[in-house]
Amino acid sequence: MVKLLAAGAVGAGHDGEHTGAAQRAAARLLLPDWSIADGLPMDLDALRLFVAAADQGSIAAAARLIGISPSLASRRVAALEAEVGARLLLRTTRILAPTEAGAVLLRWARGAVADWTQLRDEIGALQGSAAGLVRIATNDYAAAAYLPDILSGFAELQPEIRISVSIALEPIRLLEGACDIAIHAGRRPDADLVGRRLYEYRRRLVAAPAYLMRRPVPQVPADLAQHRCLTHTVSEPGEWCFEDAGGGIIGQPVRSQVAADSWLMLRELALSGAGVARLSDSLVRGAIAEGRLVELLPGYRSVYADGDPPAMWVLFAHRRMPLRSRLFADYVADRLIGQHRALRP
Repeated sequence: MVKLLAAGAVGAGHDGEHTGAAQRAAARLLLPDWSIADGLPMDLDALRLFVAAADQGSIAAAARLIGISPSLASRRVAALEAEVGARLLLRTTRILAPTEAGAVLLRWARGAVADWTQLRDEIGALQGSAAGLVRIATNDYAAAAYLPDILSGFAELQPEIRISVSIALEPIRLLEGACDIAIHAGRRPDADLVGRRLYEYRRRLVAAPAYLMRRPVPQVPADLAQHRCLTHTVSEPGEWCFEDAGGGIIGQPVRSQVAADSWLMLRELALSGAGVARLSDSLVRGAIAEGRLVELLPGYRSVYADGDPPAMWVLFAHRRMPLRSRLFADYVADRLIGQHRALRP
């Protein structure tokens, strides 16, 4: 059980009033068993919050990360300061930073939280169970098309594991501290990231029949220069690359009529007749089969400038993951691969 801590204001008092207390707290924190020796029960949730606040430079940001209100987070940090007898975080005009005592506690708290997480994982593995929060990041399309069914199934299997989903243009960037797992579709990620490539997928060049009634159907990539193109603001906004039948790479500059940071919106724009879009097969397969979209340049393969095709990836913040994250990563990978195989012609 998480104990309820006494409320209070964060960092109350003046720096001078806390100098001696900070030194005493720092000295105590150097002892691994200081909390036991002093009879002070440490709240691991408060320690986790304190670490997050120091890393994020903001109690409000830490609260969002953990999933509690900023006011509750402030009260918990204040209670932790009261418990150790020293100010731990110092607000400046630009950022929140640990005090001298806070820096000592921060080093200790990181180890304590990591050790506790590892202990829970080991015990959970022995019992075949896991608990806690897994933070995942993905783009808008994956969140709408894939994840609802996957998350529902995972919740049935692992009811003690909670999931927090963040929608981002570039989910990989959230691995720097805001999430544990990123579901990434597209270009090969940086080599220093840890993860698993699940499968490659096709992108198809499409336009609505109504649009093609007003313009000639492109026969080669160069013809796209005469067309209105619908581009993604992050993924190849100015040039589309193709691989021809002989394996040659063609880079074709495109004129963006409308740019958007949502794949779903680009599909709707294409359906409305606004122009030519390049979208994943899973996004447009149904509309092509129904005749609402027409595939263009089917003899050319959509690739990146280096010739790589897009792929689906599950990426991790750290090589050493807690059990709850490993369980989710394995489950989502198996489900995504299964869905992909089921939809292959």
